[in-house]
Amino acid sequence: MQDSLPGVLEILLSRGVPRSVLTAAHDTAQVQGVPFEEYLLRHAIVTTECLYSAFAELCNLPFLPENGFRLRTLNDRPLAIGEAEFGPTLLSLYRNQALYAIAPEPGQFLEVRRHLERHPVLAKQIRITTPAAIEYASHVSNSPAGELEIRFPSYSARHIRLPAVLLILCFLAVFVLGVSQMISGALLFVVTGVVSLACFGAGIIRFVCAQSSKEEDLVYHLPEPLSSGLIIWPRYTVLVPLYREAGVVPDLLRALNALNYPRDRLQILLLIETDDLETAAALPDDLPPHIEAVVVPDGTPRTKPRALDYGLAAATGTYVTVFDAEDRPDPDQLKKAAFLFAKGPAELACLQARLVVDNANETFISRQFALEYACLFDQLLPWLFRHRWPFPLGGTSNHFRISALHAVGGWDRYNVTEDADLGVRLERLGFRLGVLPCQTLEEAPVTLTAWLAQRARWHKGWLQTIFVHARSPRRLLRDLGAVRTAVLATLFLGTFLLIALHPVFFVLLTGSLLGYYDHTYFFGNILLTVMFVSGAAAGYAGALFALWTGARRRGHGIRLLDAPGVLIYWMFAGFAFYRAVWELASAPYRWNKTEHGVSRQRTSLTDWKPLPEAELK
Repeated sequence: MQDSLPGVLEILLSRGVPRSVLTAAHDTAQVQGVPFEEYLLRHAIVTTECLYSAFAELCNLPFLPENGFRLRTLNDRPLAIGEAEFGPTLLSLYRNQALYAIAPEPGQFLEVRRHLERHPVLAKQIRITTPAAIEYASHVSNSPAGELEIRFPSYSARHIRLPAVLLILCFLAVFVLGVSQMISGALLFVVTGVVSLACFGAGIIRFVCAQSSKEEDLVYHLPEPLSSGLIIWPRYTVLVPLYREAGVVPDLLRALNALNYPRDRLQILLLIETDDLETAAALPDDLPPHIEAVVVPDGTPRTKPRALDYGLAAATGTYVTVFDAEDRPDPDQLKKAAFLFAKGPAELACLQARLVVDNANETFISRQFALEYACLFDQLLPWLFRHRWPFPLGGTSNHFRISALHAVGGWDRYNVTEDADLGVRLERLGFRLGVLPCQTLEEAPVTLTAWLAQRARWHKGWLQTIFVHARSPRRLLRDLGAVRTAVLATLFLGTFLLIALHPVFFVLLTGSLLGYYDHTYFFGNILLTVMFVSGAAAGYAGALFALWTGARRRGHGIRLLDAPGVLIYWMFAGFAFYRAVWELASAPYRWNKTEHGVSRQRTSLTDWKPLPEAELK
């Protein structure tokens, strides 16, 4: 073969690819009648990025690597002239000149190069990239929902299905082993010891949290001078994602109108999906100037965090908060959050308000849900906050510095409990979380079917959060430190361990008591008996103390039936977890929608009137 190679091959030769390999590829491609660039890729002689960057160098044009650029879009669709993966696709309008990304097919390299040489003015507007890079940018693009994937792809829950399948197999194996009594000997001691220790630790933590919060005020009162009309409050944005919520729109607007915040400093964005015509029709035509309906462009996955990212892009406030459709926040909640942000350090990124169920005594499910919330928001989260430990956020009434949200990439549209993930990500990137002693009234599910669907989505999202942040354990340790990482692991993994194994042990214990298999080995061994009984007793006693303490403080009352009821509730939680594991493998981004407005025992809103403008200063 001649000493000089075709242009692209000469550049590859200068990059260290052996001449003999390139020569053989060129000759073989000619014999087979295929472009030699295509032959190089087909036989993995060079990578796609290597080949296209060599072509860019040959054309004396910039090369754009994958995840190294964004595309201009209209309604989340790239503005492309040619085929989507090959271009030209509009990059930007820079200095009144359009710039385009192209990724020609390998067989068109020579033709494209000659065309650019004949049109030097056009060549100045062209950037070379790979088809895969254009495809990635087309899916993620520069839409608000793709911000996290562009800047922090390792924090996205987009690709985590394989671990879920493995998790399913592991739990099935544990269940089969337990039922068939194949766990014995040393392994039985290990399993019993781990579970007993987890139960014991959970009980102690619940007791400590409940005891330490007994004297705390549930509601924070603003200092009297802050009621002055002379104060210039910061701009505040309220995001309210709505999907199939037509039935609660009237109550929602009444609750939002009751917010005690200057209207000229307040922006409320109602985020409505494109196809949700019913909710859009339920909105009045004469919305106040500070309330705006924002239509979220059609796209996937259809999740709450995706809508929130679009809301974040349109937000103008210094602070931003999220309310759900059924929420009834304390009218002074925005002012309290703004005041505590002003008093707090610059790294304080989020304040989580306390969520309170106001239909606690409607059904068994709603009561257990209310007791659970009382323990979580009145006891556990304040305790974690006092120790400066990370914690997962609630899905609503979390208040953010908007600058912190932008800094960490906003919400992850692929995580179905975006709140838990965002709380961990904020802490990992150097921000702090806090609690806001101010309440938001919420509606708990009243049926087991609705609760199981909602709880399965929560567990699925927590599993997504675990997989995302455990991708690099060394980096997680570096970001949080050993102690805070251990606390986070205990919160997530410890909780799931107890939830997942509760139905297993319940079934085994029931089967043993009914005589379905011989239990003399386990309960005949004094050490195993002591380990199991002490762990279970401590966990159960701590849980009951926390539940009754929280119920009394929140005015839910104390009922003796709560004691056996919590065991049944934990059983249902285990079933929801198993469903979550299955959904993580089969439908990881499906959003199990909770229907709102079904409760008949909620706090009446008839007396919640819009405050006079003179009072909103």
